[in-house]
Amino acid sequence: MHVDIIGVGNANMDIIVKVQKLPTVDEKILAEDVKFLPGGGASNFAVACSRLGTSTGFIGCVGDDHFGKLILENFRRERVDVSHVKIVRRNTGFVIVISDAQGRYFMVANRGANLELKPENLDEKYISCAKLVHGSSLRSEIAKALGRKAKKFNVFSSIDIGAELAHLGRSEVLEVLENYDFVFLNRTSYRLIFNVNPVRENLLKYFPKGPKVLLITLGEDGVLVCDGKRVIHVPAVKVKVVDTVGAGDAFAAAFLVYFLKTEDLEIAAKYAVAAAAFKIQKIGGQKGLPTREELESFIRELSHQ
Repeated sequence: MHVDIIGVGNANMDIIVKVQKLPTVDEKILAEDVKFLPGGGASNFAVACSRLGTSTGFIGCVGDDHFGKLILENFRRERVDVSHVKIVRRNTGFVIVISDAQGRYFMVANRGANLELKPENLDEKYISCAKLVHGSSLRSEIAKALGRKAKKFNVFSSIDIGAELAHLGRSEVLEVLENYDFVFLNRTSYRLIFNVNPVRENLLKYFPKGPKVLLITLGEDGVLVCDGKRVIHVPAVKVKVVDTVGAGDAFAAAFLVYFLKTEDLEIAAKYAVAAAAFKIQKIGGQKGLPTREELESFIRELSHQ
């Protein structure tokens, strides 16, 4: 099946547990609420792109268990192509998030089936027919292989640099980035890689070889977009923050969908910032991801404020 955008990476089940207060060592407490929600950066990204009206597929692995079935059902319901999702004989990846009434939390993650994703699972025929492939929180060997294959077929490529890649060291990260057109990272990851703060002067001075665009998310300070020649700052949209999980995935999806439509960095970034703001008003990595109609209506509302 031909799709325009492919997400590559983790598919998890997010187990969100609400408690009145976080437990101490050896303490048993009662959960006030528990939610089981599909998640994982690349999975959220694929669903976000599909909701924005773009034909989307996913490359990754789920386990042969109940969570794996739920994730596949969710993909199909969201019109994400699952022809390249591999079902493996181990547990589906999951993340347990326990948060208290003050919004403090801790997380326990298990990669599970996600660890079974191999470079050979990156089907060249599938990739060659796409307009863009996007990797999120990939291991180094997968990230390198995806970038090389996209470049081989002249397909746009993007990557969201997670903590795993950011901690590898500058030379190895820069080697990964050489084959990517768009690079998404947050302020902390930028500092880890370049050992400087993400300000205009540094973005231009240390712009890496290979990428066309760097996008650095700054939380409530908005986002910086740099193409090596100029830096665009797009301020954040002020909304009530309920849950920031998936905000970066909403941002990346909207930016790439609207860049493919307009080829305008500033327009795409404005849609991306609005998509992230829309998402953080709902709990769960995917629950608040906007449809195209919702996002464009939200932007019209903002323009009248």
